[in-house]
Amino acid sequence: MKRLFILLGFCLSLSGYAQLSEYPLNGEKTQRFALFYGTLTNEWSGKIEDVSHSTVVIDWSQSKSTFGWGKYQNSHRYKILGDIISVLYTGGILHETETGTPYLSNLLGWHNFAFSALYTQYAQLSLGLHAGDYLYGIEGINNDKDSDQNTSGTRYYYGAAGPAWMADLAMGKSGFWLHYEGSYAFTFGKEPLEVAPDVKPRILNQSFELRWRQLFINAEIVYGLNDWGNRIKRQQYGIGIQI
Repeated sequence: MKRLFILLGFCLSLSGYAQLSEYPLNGEKTQRFALFYGTLTNEWSGKIEDVSHSTVVIDWSQSKSTFGWGKYQNSHRYKILGDIISVLYTGGILHETETGTPYLSNLLGWHNFAFSALYTQYAQLSLGLHAGDYLYGIEGINNDKDSDQNTSGTRYYYGAAGPAWMADLAMGKSGFWLHYEGSYAFTFGKEPLEVAPDVKPRILNQSFELRWRQLFINAEIVYGLNDWGNRIKRQQYGIGIQI
């Protein structure tokens, strides 16, 4: 922990040598392509052990980062295309149909819209809204109420909306920029089946990114915050290019 604070302090001490406005793609809409290693985990707390599957994921997204007072930012992440490609070309581990396989993706995308609320030459905080849809759940295990196995096994489709936030930090002479965005999504749609003791999840959707020119490395963590039922977590770690 001490080393982490030392590292953060070092990065902040360098920030006086660069400005966010020097970011090469400042104010430009970008297309982003990345190769990720992705993992899906079902953190069920009831009658079955956690289930986890991993694969390689091809990812496409769009974003726009603009720096200054009241400036507009957005991001648009589309998961279903990359997930389908992973099924076709990497064995489909993320979306096998065997019982217990967790599932967390989207059809229309995850979208964040924000305006800067705090700004200096070296750091910016933006606040706004999140909207999207979530394909969420697991492949069914058992629908018998009297079974001693987990009887929750349905995949659900939810719409979602909630607050979103973004933070950016210039990292000195290195030319690197840190970008973080998160959202807290409230889901709405069909209620879970009575035979499945699930509840609609709230979704914490986060992305951590280190940028250098057109290149970036990214960690994305998305998971359900429900107190009971299937708590699906999607994690991706990878490298990409934005143009």
